[in-house]
Amino acid sequence: MADSIRVSNTSRVLPVPTSDDYHPPLLSLSFLDAFWTCIGPVQRLLFYRSEAPLASVVLSLKASLSVTLGTFYPLSGKLALSADSGELFIDCGAGGEDDGVEFTEAKTDENLERLVTDHAHHWETYKRLMPDMRIERLPAPLLAVKVTGFRGGFTVGVSVHHVAGDGNSFSRFVKAWAETCRSGGDAVVMREAVTFDRAVVWHPRNSDICRSYLDVWAPSRPTMTFHTFVKPTSEIARRTFIITTKMIQSLKRIATETSRNGDSTQTKKKPPSTFVAVAAHAWTCITRARATEDGVSTMFFMADCRSRVDPPIPQGFFGNCVKVCNTKSNAADLSVGEGHGFRFACDAIERTIKEETSEPFRGCEEWVQRLLAGLPDHGRIVNFAGSHRFGFYKADFGWGRPSRVEFVSMPNEGAVVMNDARDDEGGVQLSLALPPHDMEVFATMFLDGMDGLGSDGFKL
Repeated sequence: MADSIRVSNTSRVLPVPTSDDYHPPLLSLSFLDAFWTCIGPVQRLLFYRSEAPLASVVLSLKASLSVTLGTFYPLSGKLALSADSGELFIDCGAGGEDDGVEFTEAKTDENLERLVTDHAHHWETYKRLMPDMRIERLPAPLLAVKVTGFRGGFTVGVSVHHVAGDGNSFSRFVKAWAETCRSGGDAVVMREAVTFDRAVVWHPRNSDICRSYLDVWAPSRPTMTFHTFVKPTSEIARRTFIITTKMIQSLKRIATETSRNGDSTQTKKKPPSTFVAVAAHAWTCITRARATEDGVSTMFFMADCRSRVDPPIPQGFFGNCVKVCNTKSNAADLSVGEGHGFRFACDAIERTIKEETSEPFRGCEEWVQRLLAGLPDHGRIVNFAGSHRFGFYKADFGWGRPSRVEFVSMPNEGAVVMNDARDDEGGVQLSLALPPHDMEVFATMFLDGMDGLGSDGFKL
């Protein structure tokens, strides 16, 4: 299928000027932005069942994107390098011929349905449905879009440079774009005023910290170096699972149990969050699938710091406000049956969240060194990204909600991405990448662990 995708047009979409206050032409990076110069584009792919003509779809998407960029104006700019200071900044653009967002149009004669319904990812096809956003050398774009028409629908592939913003920020942009398109092109009044002011996450030594990060991540700038942090695996399977609200409630109940005496069950503390419950179950199943009971299992995840600093970061802040956390446990402890390994994982994740978010920015000067030091020698990690709170399934551009949403930029084994569930408010979609044998073992363990919780919830 990947070979049948034909590009028909490439253009640039510029922001429609707004009547808002003056927009600065340049944005300095915060240390939270600079931390993310080490990875490639973040890619999400949205699938829509529709019989609408592709030409009208493209026209509406481009017009509404232009309006939305008027509010989210830095996304139409570039990540650039100061020749004087060697620091990076966001050049918000001044109307040059290469400014704006590259918008690619493509089509294929293939049917969309198989891509929507298959549990397994058609990853090579997914990659062809994403825009070719090159960020290896500065100045580099921050956003690119590709729309591909199928029989029975279309896809919207959106790539963003992580330096521009985290998943919380990016999801608000996509949903604002969708609402603008659905409303016929009228600018959306945001629930919280959008601000790009990095002063709200500033640090007294911001410039020094940014430079220290960049000296590790990009010592040869303007040429950028990207890091995968894991050893390459020759063959990887990617698959999506849906965890229903009922399943999540059962996981939370199991997490609170301390012992069972006959029909009597003792419980402890309050139930874990949805993230902790789902992540703990996935972590234990991956560890067991890898058969690494004699070693240490390392899990990485992101903590949103917006509400965890004093004063809290405005909810309308667009930028990066997440930190990387990692927790390690003996694989043997995670592999114990009867729910004990699962509860052990819940406790480990909750303990790490508490430690890492009590003073979120403490020790930020050493974050890069801590990340590298936390990587296991064998290079096999479990790396969680995304969130069920982002709400990408709410992105209705006027042709209905997405039939499927996938995170494409998960090339390495051990990647796990959380989304909200399409048809179950409170449910979670979990997509992950593992070697084929490990994936089969994982699927069996993961589904067996949900036995009796409603296996029909795994239907897409």
